[in-house]
Amino acid sequence: MKLAASAAIVASFVLPGLALAQTSTISSMTSDVMSGFYPSTVARNSASWYDDRWYVTPFGSYISPDSGRHTSAGFRGFGLAVGKPINPWVNIELRGSGETMNAKSWNYNNNNNFPGYKFDNWSVELDAQWFFLGRAGFNNAHAIQPYLVAGIGAINDKASNSATRIGTGSSTNFMGSAGIGMVWPVTNWARVVIDARYRIDTNQNDLAMNRGNFGDWLITAGVQIPLGAVPEVAAPVRTVAPAPAPAPMPAPIVVAPRPVAPVPVPAPVVPAPAPAPAPVTRNFDISADGMFAFDRAELSDIGRNRINNALTELRQAGITDIRDVRIVGHTDPLGSDSYNQSLSEARANSVKNYLASQGITASSISASGAGESKLKITEADCKAKGQARTRTDLIACLAPNRRVEASFTGTSRR
Repeated sequence: MKLAASAAIVASFVLPGLALAQTSTISSMTSDVMSGFYPSTVARNSASWYDDRWYVTPFGSYISPDSGRHTSAGFRGFGLAVGKPINPWVNIELRGSGETMNAKSWNYNNNNNFPGYKFDNWSVELDAQWFFLGRAGFNNAHAIQPYLVAGIGAINDKASNSATRIGTGSSTNFMGSAGIGMVWPVTNWARVVIDARYRIDTNQNDLAMNRGNFGDWLITAGVQIPLGAVPEVAAPVRTVAPAPAPAPMPAPIVVAPRPVAPVPVPAPVVPAPAPAPAPVTRNFDISADGMFAFDRAELSDIGRNRINNALTELRQAGITDIRDVRIVGHTDPLGSDSYNQSLSEARANSVKNYLASQGITASSISASGAGESKLKITEADCKAKGQARTRTDLIACLAPNRRVEASFTGTSRR
């Protein structure tokens, strides 16, 4: 009965968190409500980013004790943990805790009950937590993160009772525990932590008339407080190798002309200098669909091909001396204003970095974002056309808004 009750408690705490963790990001809610969750300078397209700050966690414990302790279950413990993520999959954590377990009514060898009987325990434990779904990627920064935990340490048990008729005293014992838990980053400065674990206490002095180990169930809940500034990463820039230089042309064969009689040549007429060519501007409106993955800012192979096609069109038009380039990124209205502004800027900067890698002077390129301020089609338009019945349909309908505008100004030799 005790094992079944403990398992039910574990399931009620942990399974809802695991269900939420399977959703892609808690995305539409958290993108809107927590658009300022991390600084805008963090690269949203970084697949390897994770929050690796030290943290402290004050917590309380609900304890379902071993029957050999002869004590009742309840909220009996408190403690403090200090930890550090060492990679996107593993945390190392040092925990210290204290607990008091009071007696329940019992009768030993037909003697009277001992209502004053209790355990006062202190323990220290080194834990390893395995986040089996991983935490890498900016979009996982505010998702619920389940983990498995195992630890070893020492526990000091002190058994006492007012009647002093049964096993009293204290002993320091080896302990080990294992269980499952979850972390929910509510903000970038506070995370809710809940775990449930089974603890083995070796009970070396056979306290409480018990001849063997104590096995206790513990459910702990606390608030994890990260220390220091939020880590930031630079937006990755993909460099493209320049095209190989063409093979050198063979030297021309020069044939000496036949000697001819000199002919008087009139003085040459020097033409007036040609006027300087006027600047020419070409504008391109490039669809972002295919250039970028949905809700991402890193250029795809399709995106690079579209930009290469625009550069080829400029060369074919004779516009080779490009002196000014203006890039403006746009998004659809899904998500918060501030998030879409940051996403449009990141996409514009990705195009700028690629143009610079193709030989256009970086100082002549400006990149900015318009966010969702210049929509070609609104959500209301999609609903009116019956193209917003599902989120997938709505994303497809709003595709014309996801675009990058590019303006090239230079001189033409034609």
